[in-house]
Amino acid sequence: MRLHSVEVCGFRGFRDKLHIAFGAGFTILSGRNGVGKSTLCDAVEFALTGKIDKYKVETSAKESISDYLWWRGDGTPAAHYVTTVFIQDDGTLFDITRTRETGSNRTDEEVRAVLCSGPAPDDALIQLCKTSIIRDEWIAALSLDLTETERFELVRSALGAVEGADFGGKAKDVLASAEASQDKSDKIYEAARGQLADRLTQLSEAQDAAARAGDVAAAMQVLSAVTQDGSSDLLSRLAAGRRMLADRRARLGPMGEAVQMGREVSALRQAFGSPDNVQRRSEARQALANATVVKETADNAVADAKLQLAREEQADAVAASLTLLVEHGERLGLHDDHCPLCAAARTHDQFAAGLAIARARIETLASGVSQARDALRVIAAAAEQRRQSLAAAQAQAAAFDEEEARLRAREEAHVEFLGLHDLGFQFAQDADGLEHELLAERDRLINLERALLTLEASQAVSRIAALEDQVAALRTDVDSAADLIAISQAAVASAKVIERAVRRVSAEIIDERLAQISPLLNELYQRLRPHAAWRTIDYRVRGDVRRFLSLKVGNDLNPQFVFSSGQRRAAGLAFLLSVHLARAWTPWRTLLLDDPVQHIDDFRALQLVEVLAAFRLDRRQIICAVEDADLADLLCRRLPSTAEEPGRRYDIDLGPDGAAVVAVAAAIPPMAVDVLRRGSGLQAVS
Repeated sequence: MRLHSVEVCGFRGFRDKLHIAFGAGFTILSGRNGVGKSTLCDAVEFALTGKIDKYKVETSAKESISDYLWWRGDGTPAAHYVTTVFIQDDGTLFDITRTRETGSNRTDEEVRAVLCSGPAPDDALIQLCKTSIIRDEWIAALSLDLTETERFELVRSALGAVEGADFGGKAKDVLASAEASQDKSDKIYEAARGQLADRLTQLSEAQDAAARAGDVAAAMQVLSAVTQDGSSDLLSRLAAGRRMLADRRARLGPMGEAVQMGREVSALRQAFGSPDNVQRRSEARQALANATVVKETADNAVADAKLQLAREEQADAVAASLTLLVEHGERLGLHDDHCPLCAAARTHDQFAAGLAIARARIETLASGVSQARDALRVIAAAAEQRRQSLAAAQAQAAAFDEEEARLRAREEAHVEFLGLHDLGFQFAQDADGLEHELLAERDRLINLERALLTLEASQAVSRIAALEDQVAALRTDVDSAADLIAISQAAVASAKVIERAVRRVSAEIIDERLAQISPLLNELYQRLRPHAAWRTIDYRVRGDVRRFLSLKVGNDLNPQFVFSSGQRRAAGLAFLLSVHLARAWTPWRTLLLDDPVQHIDDFRALQLVEVLAAFRLDRRQIICAVEDADLADLLCRRLPSTAEEPGRRYDIDLGPDGAAVVAVAAAIPPMAVDVLRRGSGLQAVS
């Protein structure tokens, strides 16, 4: 892609419409200073970027370069615009028109899409102008006079971005976003802190005002003494006071019930321990013991009587048997003088006497049963009386035991009730003390309720409560903002680490690509020959994250400090031309030089012409503006042109009305073959 033409109207020093068609091979612009040669370079830059960056001072006397973009002389232009046309290798034209009224007809994206390819640098159009338009005033400023970091950035931008995804740009965007988020969080935090400080001041003033009010101050003291709450938040203290009031009121009922239980237990205990009851219990225990002994004696007597009755009944059974035996013996009588019962020899008298004895014995045995039964009846009746007496004594003793058990149960229930309601076991034996505590608690609750009502009814307290609500909310906001700051700071730190890593990797890749410039720089430096003794120039890159590019000649000398003005310009031209050639991200193959030989001697000017001729052999389009007409002639002769890539020359001057015009426009045809031989009379050898 090359520059096809520039057309201006009402732009800078050109009032009337001027159309410059550039030669595909080269174009030489000639004219004295001030006729508008540089303005044509300005027109190209202005069409691409919408501004002109060659001026070091942007504003002066309340004016800026934007005030001098358009015609300010006599007469009125027909229009105010700049049109730059580019032509691609296939003949396709691409125009950019920028007017004073409507701006550009192309967006920056459209221009970059045509003029940039591959990984372009940041601000690609600006970098395109810097590396395509070499101006007299910027030759040294954009090369040797740059700081080492600025020089590295210039070369890095000229080489283009690192291939692939734009991680550097993304890392910068992430870092910028993280820093913006941190700035926003800092502002939110500071604003919240300021509001909190203001509310705390107001709260302190309101608390001082409340402390000076008598009733309110007394109520505050009561609330502090009763609640014993360490919080400085009045709302929290009021809420704690209300909770305590409700809890203590609920506690008063159990306290009263405990007092009643204590008094009942005390009365039972007193009645149980009275002397009469003690004596009755002692007598009952003694009566029970005596009745038990007597009852045991009676039971023994009954047992003996029953044993005696059993004996008598046994004897009675024997008597009955004897009676039957005697009666049987009497019926049988003696048998052969022998007893029919025992077969003993007996006489009739002996047998009769024996029967009489037997009947007497039977009578004796039969009479004992009746007596034993009568004795048993008497003894049993006496034993029953003893049993009844014992039962009565046991019932009386059981009644006393039951009374004692009831007392113990009431005491245990009282102690359990005290423990259940956390009333203190010391009051188990001290109902009066518990009642005194109950009365004191009622007084405290009455005072607390009065204090709460006083505080809640006070306007000062209402203001304190409202301010405390605001302070609590603002503290939450401050904590949230502090958390956001911590998150933002962590994000910024991470983004910086990422950005440094990306820059480091990108710089390492740039180091490899800088090797492209080294041979170009040395070759151009040797051709321009800035210094007779120091024939080569080297660059050196240092730094890890922040990169530095320094130029050295001779024995590690800085040309910025050892070269003269002309030598610095020649070395600067070599540097800028090498940067221009190293670009790989744009198809635009046009080099514009605006009076590049100022302060350069004729020898080095001739060397520059030879260098530009070499550029033409690389099929680059050269547009060069010079003041010296002889140098313009030399350029027209030395720069090769062909039928496909012809050359042109324009001589620019000022018209009678002070506006710039084209005085001479000429096409530079290709040099004829064998022109030197024909001029010397020699014949070409076929």
